[in-house]
Amino acid sequence: MISSQDIEKVQQKARQIKALVIGDAMLDQYIYGTVDRISPEAPVPVLSHQRTEIKAGGSANVALNLAAWGCKTTLIGLTGNDPNANKLASLLEEKHIRHHFVRSESRPTTIKTRVVASSHHLLRIDEESVEYLSGTEESLAIDHLLNFIRQETPNLIVLEDYNKGFLSEKIISAVIGIAHELGVFTAVDPKDKNFFRYAGVNLFKPNLREAGQAAHRHLKIEDLDILCTDWRKTMKINTIAVTLGGQGMYLQDEKSGNHMLPERSIDVVDVCGAGDAVICALALGMMSGLDLEQCGSLANLTGAYVCSHSGVVALDVAAIHDWL
Repeated sequence: MISSQDIEKVQQKARQIKALVIGDAMLDQYIYGTVDRISPEAPVPVLSHQRTEIKAGGSANVALNLAAWGCKTTLIGLTGNDPNANKLASLLEEKHIRHHFVRSESRPTTIKTRVVASSHHLLRIDEESVEYLSGTEESLAIDHLLNFIRQETPNLIVLEDYNKGFLSEKIISAVIGIAHELGVFTAVDPKDKNFFRYAGVNLFKPNLREAGQAAHRHLKIEDLDILCTDWRKTMKINTIAVTLGGQGMYLQDEKSGNHMLPERSIDVVDVCGAGDAVICALALGMMSGLDLEQCGSLANLTGAYVCSHSGVVALDVAAIHDWL
């Protein structure tokens, strides 16, 4: 069980941390309205538009969560050289988050547009390129990342992989290599393509579906003890956290493995962004000296907070205090 004193301890530690988020940056656009008729032109609903919201998404939302805890936060992400990259920059600057975009002329900034009526998602439209960086662009990105990490010496690096093209095998290897060299705590939210490329990190956080894809089978919670033990040993990972949606998460380190059930029941409004809050809470909890169960309890609480709100939202630490 987490306490207010534990949360304050994490906040105090976070204020001393320089955090660097590296990964696929994007925008999340929400088009809200109501539906009360079907189009006469085709059997589809007609949305009466009410408002449109644009939020920082992907790795940018992770940066927002770390900043909410009090970390001095920087985002390095891949974008296009377009107006949407400028919008994303403005959203980050509003929260005093530094950003260094790798702007590619050959791709758009990723934007996911969700059409929502009465809290129901009707449609999602993705504008993106999923081609991985290569050649000169990849080499320049690696040089930029390594120079920044050496100069800024962050305490925490979070790698956010959404299979959108930034975290190539060479970039992953270069970042983890310098993190080891400098003793930087590294946390990873993986996707299937490069799932096993993250050997040697401190914290590895797939969800159950991603873990099942990597294991090439349907997984149950009772399968995770043996599977995570194997992955920790073969990949030389300190801690693995497998998020389980409404069932909380499974956490394992070198000392123990625990299925952490949520301590608070909520009405789930939207799961978008929950994983972003969870990886930040786990990493900061571990860096603050909380034990495995305390970290899991804190992460479950932050994930529940995000799920209780519509759309991608960053954590409100004051609200978490009020929940206890």
